[in-house]
Amino acid sequence: MKNKRILPFALGALVAALSGCGGESANIIPEAYDTSTENGACYSNTAGCMEFVLDYPLEGLNFTCSSDAKNKFITLFNVNESVSSGACKMGDTVTFYLMGGKERKIDLGKVNLSAISNVASGASPPRLTLLDIAGGITGQAAQALNKNDDTVKAAMRLAKIIQAIGLKDARIDSAADIQPVYMDAENRTGLEGLAKSVTLADFKNPDEAAFSQLFSPWLNLQQVSDDDAFKVVAKLANISAAGVFQPEFALFSAPQLIVSGISGSNGLVGCDKAECLPKDTGKINSFGHFLLMTDRQGMTFGSGVQWRGKVEKELTTIGGVNLELMLTAKPKQMTAAQQDNWIDPVTHEIDRKRQLGFKFDFNEAGTEPLIIKQGTLLADKMVAGAGGGLYRALAGLSSSAALTAQDEARLGRWEQRVSGADYKGTLDLYKQFPITYLDKKVFKTEGNVRASQNYIFPLYADLTFKFKNAEVKPVKLGIVIDRNGDIRTNMRPNVPDDAFTDPMTPLADLSTDPANGCSGSDVLDPLLMQDDSGTQQYRIGTVSRAFTSGSKVTPNALSLRMILGGEAFGTLNGALIGMNTTIKISPDTNENIVVGGALLQMASLLNAQAGSRPSGVAFTDSAGRAAQWGNSFASFNRTFSVKNPNDAEAKALAKLTGGEIGFELAPCYEIQSR
Repeated sequence: MKNKRILPFALGALVAALSGCGGESANIIPEAYDTSTENGACYSNTAGCMEFVLDYPLEGLNFTCSSDAKNKFITLFNVNESVSSGACKMGDTVTFYLMGGKERKIDLGKVNLSAISNVASGASPPRLTLLDIAGGITGQAAQALNKNDDTVKAAMRLAKIIQAIGLKDARIDSAADIQPVYMDAENRTGLEGLAKSVTLADFKNPDEAAFSQLFSPWLNLQQVSDDDAFKVVAKLANISAAGVFQPEFALFSAPQLIVSGISGSNGLVGCDKAECLPKDTGKINSFGHFLLMTDRQGMTFGSGVQWRGKVEKELTTIGGVNLELMLTAKPKQMTAAQQDNWIDPVTHEIDRKRQLGFKFDFNEAGTEPLIIKQGTLLADKMVAGAGGGLYRALAGLSSSAALTAQDEARLGRWEQRVSGADYKGTLDLYKQFPITYLDKKVFKTEGNVRASQNYIFPLYADLTFKFKNAEVKPVKLGIVIDRNGDIRTNMRPNVPDDAFTDPMTPLADLSTDPANGCSGSDVLDPLLMQDDSGTQQYRIGTVSRAFTSGSKVTPNALSLRMILGGEAFGTLNGALIGMNTTIKISPDTNENIVVGGALLQMASLLNAQAGSRPSGVAFTDSAGRAAQWGNSFASFNRTFSVKNPNDAEAKALAKLTGGEIGFELAPCYEIQSR
């Protein structure tokens, strides 16, 4: 018998009025003893069980749980989920090691799971990273993603061991690639051939040559340079931090309502006073929602909506105030251009050191950016904005424990100045849709295939956005999915200023330059984002994961997520693609906007010959239908326009709520061979 669990890596978990849909199943194999399993001391999704997901897809990492004196476990890699996982009881200390066939072992220290999460894993298990395991080796958490940090050094040595196994077994073809690696019976026999077991003291020995020699003749660690090892650690750190971030719509919640320990949040709320009491009718309220993405290079960007205004009714809950505000105030668009000061992949804090905050801009006179000043992602699930039951559940505090200055510094806080008035408030934030490594069986690049083999990425294409409202002309947008798996625009040079408004053209043409659009650098300078022709390009998304041929969900496909935010996108400003999200856009009706999945079907590309340009590459949602896109800002304006028919701006925006997306390889694209 096999124990089922649900992980949200392709689809997602329900979240109040803003909910993901779908899911995937994976399997855990139970042992004979009690309720233990081969990869953990408890069944996932059961009371008191803490399932964890390794950031590296490594099968066979040995571990024991402090609550289980009988059993030893290994992490298991699941092909359908593209993750490796284990499980112990809540609050356990986990001892990690690699075991040989008999006596030899590599000691990897202890990790207290309370430092990772204080709530049951549920449908969204937290990531346990190489940096977390390295902290068990050194006895201290990493302070920064820096080669000189002692814990990062230990993580690099651990990466060298895993990469050397992968190279020896031909699981990887380059020292910095990340693919599934298996600590199988043959490798345990090889480990048994070491002269002695590897201890924590050995990891702390600064002599790199002496450390490498410990693994001879089993592994050649010198195949993996320090630079390669650091690249692996940095890639994994970015992957573990990446995902989609959004506050909950607090429309019907009571203050600090807790559901399963992590629900009932207030979202992004505040006002122009020191205290924002729901019954205070004199304050100007601020309420918002956004979607942010962090990509594989650690950059974050997104789009959202804000409402500001007075509520004349004396109400008792924040949800009631928000509900009334949505009925009366005109929505305002907030845009987050790409920034690298979002959640730190090491400390999990927002803008830990620079104190600049994360900024949302407004195209509105007298309105300064909304700045998220602080917050810490807890349990790899949430940032909590207040110190009540929600924060205490995530932080593992009792209801009577006094909050420390450190606790206060972890709470989500924002501020904004509008027309000379200062607003501030709290932020409850969910992390959803974490990403995984990209399997080279589907995501083929020059860096992960062997000589004479074909590769597909970077992939140059054009997306055609059609609108449900036929009065709006389609938009054709050039994109590139780069070698890292991130997505940026690839617009032709010299796009006319009136591309979106010229009545003489059938579509707004921002497509790939047919002559030179597939040449030059696919990965651009992370801050300038200008291509070789000097044309300004924009980050818009990432490949969240690859489904291989053995997937039960959708074989040979890539799951794409994109957010188009900024004035350069014209009628597409605020477009959402692949979010698997249902957004309730009217508090007094059942009207919703549904943004389904976006899957690039790869079969024709994988079967193509070098030098060819395959046709008919399908771009579908999770149900196999044509991929759709949506726009929450336009949709909320449609709702506002119904009640305010004389508002011309809202009426125009109401036409831009979404539609269908077509996908076509760029004219200059062709399959390459190494």
